[in-house]
Amino acid sequence: MSIINELTSTNAVAMAVATALESTIGNDVILGVGRPKLVAPTLDVLPPGTLRVAVAEVIDGYSGGIYVVIAEALASQLERIAPDEAMLTALAPVMDAATHSVRTIAPTISFDSTEEVELDELMSGSADIEFVIYSFIDGSERVASLVIALGELMVDAGEPVGAQTGGLTAVSTPSIGAQPNQGQRRTPASSTASGAQPPQNVSLHEFPTLNDGTISLVEPRALSLLHDVEMGVTAELGRKRMSVRDLLALTPGAVIELDRAAGSPVDVLVNGTLIARGEVVVIDEEFGIRISEIVVGNEVTV
Repeated sequence: MSIINELTSTNAVAMAVATALESTIGNDVILGVGRPKLVAPTLDVLPPGTLRVAVAEVIDGYSGGIYVVIAEALASQLERIAPDEAMLTALAPVMDAATHSVRTIAPTISFDSTEEVELDELMSGSADIEFVIYSFIDGSERVASLVIALGELMVDAGEPVGAQTGGLTAVSTPSIGAQPNQGQRRTPASSTASGAQPPQNVSLHEFPTLNDGTISLVEPRALSLLHDVEMGVTAELGRKRMSVRDLLALTPGAVIELDRAAGSPVDVLVNGTLIARGEVVVIDEEFGIRISEIVVGNEVTV
């Protein structure tokens, strides 16, 4: 399983970034998290309008980086929050949450310090980079996106690796988003250095051909394969941020004021991902949800 697939199997990174971004913005903002999109970034999957981009580039063996794309209105709000009126200062806890969450899943990955880059750098990814994109939604508006881009394990170009890796050499090409003469992408090493001795007692293994060598046309398995897969469905009436002191002060009969007005739709989440909104109903003395809109990615269907 690739690292990108591991990241999307739990969506823990996106949830950590959403929580950090909510805390940074304040004002009891609750962000919805869109479903992961395993596509290269385009304007169709990013917030509309003018965008600002912060990136923590991957170092030590991988290419790519973690990009947080912010809509102009939210970027201006973050600048007002920061003590030095810099967006990167306000985003520091958000980027820390992103890099820490990724390293929890892939401990071998390291990141450079965060910097702001042009949108073109994000949009010019190479073909050997895998992407996953999450959108963060405030109400029905897409205000930010998390883009994780990762390439294969690489060997540093230009290093004297012959004595350390059995005489491997490397060819370097520009990295994702790199400008001419600014950094080199690291590519897998495969050629043998001049004068290096090949390993002893090594032979090639011949694999048998599968059937006649043609591609199998077996029909894909039906969705019934997933019938026994359990997923947690949650109806969220509202949220409230509380200090530990207020939490410990709760007693039977205490009232907690939520962030939504009476009559507002409740969120329906599956494994923590927003999929629908609806209204609370009573069916045979039990609560239920009448769905009023479906949230597909970043689109709302009423």
